[in-house]
Amino acid sequence: MSRPVQTVVVVGAGAPLWLTALALRKAFGAGGLVVRAVETGPPEPGLSHAGLPAMGNLHQLLGLSETELARRSGAVPSLGQRFAGFSGDGSSFLHPYDTYGHTVDYVDFVHHWVLARKRGLKAALEDFSLGAAAAKQGRVVEGDDPGRLSSPGVGLHVDATAYAALLRQRALADGVIVEQGVVVDVERSGERIEAVVLEGGARVVGDLFVDVGDGALIGQMPGATFESWARWLPFDRVLPLAGQRLHTLPAYAHIEAMEGGWVGLYPLQDRTAGLAVYDSRAADADAMVRRAEGVSPLGWRRGEAQVLRPGMQARPWIGNCVALGVAAIALDPSDAAPMHVLQAGLSHLVTLFPADADCEPEARAYGAALAAHGRGLRDFQAMHYHLNGRSDAPWEAVRAVEPPAELAYRLRLFGARGVVPAREDEAFQPANWAACLIGHGLIPQAHDPLAEGVAEAEQIQIFQGILGRIAADVGRMRPLEARLASLALRPAAPAPAPLRFT
Repeated sequence: MSRPVQTVVVVGAGAPLWLTALALRKAFGAGGLVVRAVETGPPEPGLSHAGLPAMGNLHQLLGLSETELARRSGAVPSLGQRFAGFSGDGSSFLHPYDTYGHTVDYVDFVHHWVLARKRGLKAALEDFSLGAAAAKQGRVVEGDDPGRLSSPGVGLHVDATAYAALLRQRALADGVIVEQGVVVDVERSGERIEAVVLEGGARVVGDLFVDVGDGALIGQMPGATFESWARWLPFDRVLPLAGQRLHTLPAYAHIEAMEGGWVGLYPLQDRTAGLAVYDSRAADADAMVRRAEGVSPLGWRRGEAQVLRPGMQARPWIGNCVALGVAAIALDPSDAAPMHVLQAGLSHLVTLFPADADCEPEARAYGAALAAHGRGLRDFQAMHYHLNGRSDAPWEAVRAVEPPAELAYRLRLFGARGVVPAREDEAFQPANWAACLIGHGLIPQAHDPLAEGVAEAEQIQIFQGILGRIAADVGRMRPLEARLASLALRPAAPAPAPLRFT
């Protein structure tokens, strides 16, 4: 006879812990599920989190409003990411969370742009994106307007400590039980965890254990193996930075490649959060702080460098232990990947939540779904590095590495014909791939022959019409600063109690 899962124990720290605990409680609390959160440490000071547009859907499900996020976690909307220096110093392009132009005679706009380029067009592909134009002009997309050229997605940047505090307060108010302390022992019988033991001797028992920490829990389960992606994602250190607030907040993140790695700037309301991601064999923390100051002189202060081991657990669900986020799949912070991995895993866990506490047939389906999603994100990140045009370390070395087979196929297909295969289980859709592939200099050699059905004079008119619509749409948008000011004037719930760790 089956036995339902009655208690879930979530082990980790910061926003990943509280997002997971709150989401599981929201999803299954009405059925009596007990969620126990084991808080193993405080959030990393000065760190920020970047979320893709899909993060907004999760916040809605959890009952988190835009006003709360803006007022209590310093949230700033983001319409994309700007990549600079990847093709050498001075190069740049914007990857918007949006599409380009519109189809013409059922042919994707990218093919018409490739044809127009051959006919002499000088305008970049991003010029035909409403999201890119709004981002570059510091405007923000609000609400749904069927009259707009497109519906750009809106991501966000949040302060990690304040965000965790907001989520923590919500989780505790929703009935999540918290235990604090480092896990010092795991009581296990075969592939089943009976309890985790904390400093001081406290035992936390449960039916299902969720690892949203550094992977120590899933890593000691029988049969656990780690698949390294270091040959394609070459950086092994992440250094949190904090700098002065930018005078005018941009509506995008900025990622700049340089010798040894890259520096990311993520605007917050009270400061600029930064990340230096680098290869410890080619640079050190002091050098990356100096290079960050060269990108933008904001008086950068540094935190503690964290070790990054890009890769994936081959079995992210073993027995009654499930890995989420970095415990399951570790990626570098470009493309807002870490938070998206967590969200994807959480979605799959809710969908495949075990029906029987003593038998988890869902584990195989969970592993397959997470692997497909993770490898898609890996390939998207590896694309940035494989297509780089820099002549310093470690960029030259990673460019010479044969890319993953699926990525190699995509590069060949797009380079030959401008086609990106669509995958349902991916975070980034064909328009996102096209933006970055073309931005990194991979221009298709050919286009869809059906695009030839549009005469050059008509094509010019269509392109001018698209640019005109974009200018009009952006002109009706509010500046990002005005949007944030209006949110600050709205009432919000009381600030949470200070997040303490004892």
